[in-house]
Amino acid sequence: MKPTAPPRNSNPQNPRNPMRRSNVHHIGGIPVEFPYQPYGTQLAFMARVISTLDRAQREGHCHALLESPTGTGKSLSLLCSALAWQKHRGASSVNNGAANCKPGPKAKTDPLNHGGGFVPESQLPGTAAPDPTASTARKGKPKRTVPTIFYASRTHSQISQVIREYRKTTYRVPMSVLASRKHYCTNPHLQGIENIDEECKLLLDNREGLCSEFKNANKVKNHPSLQIGGCNEVHDIEDLVKVGQTVKGCSYFAARSIAEDAELVFCPYSYIISPTIRRAMEVDIKGAVIILDEAHNIEDMAREAGSVEVDEESLLKLHTELGQLRPTEKTIYEPLYEMEILSWMDRQKSFLEKCDFQHYFSSWTGQKAVRELEEANISQNYFPTLQECAVKAIKAASDAESELVHLSGRSAIVLEGLFSSLGFFFHGNGVHFNDYQLALQRSVKRDTGDLSAPWVLALSLWCLHPAVVFREIADHSLSVILTSGTLSPMHSFSSELGIQFGTCLEAPHVIDAESQVLATVFSKGPGDYPLNASYKTANAYAFQDAVGQILEEICMIVPAGCLVFFPSYKLLDKLRHRWSETGQWFRLNARKSLFVETRGGSPNEFEQVLKGYYDCIRKRNKPGSGRKRKNKKLDLNECSLSDSLDNSTEGAAFLAVCRGK
Repeated sequence: MKPTAPPRNSNPQNPRNPMRRSNVHHIGGIPVEFPYQPYGTQLAFMARVISTLDRAQREGHCHALLESPTGTGKSLSLLCSALAWQKHRGASSVNNGAANCKPGPKAKTDPLNHGGGFVPESQLPGTAAPDPTASTARKGKPKRTVPTIFYASRTHSQISQVIREYRKTTYRVPMSVLASRKHYCTNPHLQGIENIDEECKLLLDNREGLCSEFKNANKVKNHPSLQIGGCNEVHDIEDLVKVGQTVKGCSYFAARSIAEDAELVFCPYSYIISPTIRRAMEVDIKGAVIILDEAHNIEDMAREAGSVEVDEESLLKLHTELGQLRPTEKTIYEPLYEMEILSWMDRQKSFLEKCDFQHYFSSWTGQKAVRELEEANISQNYFPTLQECAVKAIKAASDAESELVHLSGRSAIVLEGLFSSLGFFFHGNGVHFNDYQLALQRSVKRDTGDLSAPWVLALSLWCLHPAVVFREIADHSLSVILTSGTLSPMHSFSSELGIQFGTCLEAPHVIDAESQVLATVFSKGPGDYPLNASYKTANAYAFQDAVGQILEEICMIVPAGCLVFFPSYKLLDKLRHRWSETGQWFRLNARKSLFVETRGGSPNEFEQVLKGYYDCIRKRNKPGSGRKRKNKKLDLNECSLSDSLDNSTEGAAFLAVCRGK
């Protein structure tokens, strides 16, 4: 028989060959299988992960900040060390459980009638009785023998990259990938529509036309390719969607069902950070290991998760539905209907202060915010009653099996977001009053592209301190591991997030701070105007003009690229609009081609802008080269390269947000 030629790149002598049998390294007394010969930095990184989890197991909680520059194999090291620890923990639990099992006490005197001296089945490892305090998702199921590992990253594309790394390992555990309906829906009538969440819920409410894909969700979950040894045992979103399309089943609900029993769950940040999304997706983080990759902007994510902003139109729709539901269940809907948020907004809008063109604003913090909410019939003493009613109303709206009338999906989302933030605000007898800002603003939405856009009145409750949200996550989980290539300075994370990190690893960087960095503070701009970007002065046109002038001077002096960081997207947008009105943006663009980081947009769009910035610096894609083009009108709402004045531009400037994307 003719021998088969070995596959390409399968040389077993190549120490970095993924086809080679995994190397086993004992780290902290735990055997860790790694698909390559690990570098020293990877061994150190895995040692910190394992020591953190060991300490968490001993003390109940332990959290870590681990910095590792891009390209050092951080994701693979995280997966291998965490899964090795989980595997070791599972084996230890089984062995300890078996060692501690004893026959029933009556078996000693009467063995024939009490099990014959054998261990009762209920005491065997893996057959524990259901925990009555377990979440609804786990009701009636055995208690987990190992902690679930939640691996969260910022975007779905980053999650796909991590799953590709997971495929390289020898570890195989029950896994799931959580994502939105937008990514998972297999119903051909709903795919691609903008309000897919609302339409899906409406379809599930319609008993006669119930979604056929939803009925076949179990066919996706139980598909042979997803089982042990199947070709999709390790799968990403696209794999599960293909299975759903094959069996005409719902991949979204299948993924949620698979996650209930999974030991490794991949998901975006929001599924862990946002309490509203956690409840909606039934994500149980109690006793779990949470890995937040690329976590340099986690403070902003936590603040956003604890905040809410809702416009008058959405509140009016919610109020109307609550009024219609009052006769059906008075004890639930009447207290919510009697909230006077709309009346309070109507009274206050006449007293708003002008802060910008077509923008009026007022805000309150601390006890002033409490008094304003009392005017809306939401007091500290009455809030527990309102919260109980809101929970019941939201539960009724989310129950696909319910036959009773309930709130629409959109109104339920508004109610849940509102009470999620109010819950944090009133938590702990008012300890968070000063961590929130209640705001009412009336403005014209300019991002619609309509010159005759209507005025919008919106209520906001902004979380100012990320610890309000993040501390709850740390208290419920076994361990939270934050990793990124840029976490320094680390001391700010502990104070901002309100938790102590038992393990910290700060990586050396390629920049020599002594010889390659010049740190300078500009306290005043041109004309000796003070550069104070506090809330009160940032709205002043003189400040905004001074920042633009000093940036123009820097762009004249600095060759090649300029990376300019702003403290927030809000200030960045404000400065861009001011500079476009005064001609400052046009003058800046004459010095360097301008690229801008925007809050939204797809990851691919951001990568294209970043590539354009690099190409422009390297002279590979210099604007204005070749024949001269006519100037185009600059669209400030698009994250793209703007046309230059002429061929005199040199290099580029990237305007970004500190710890943004």
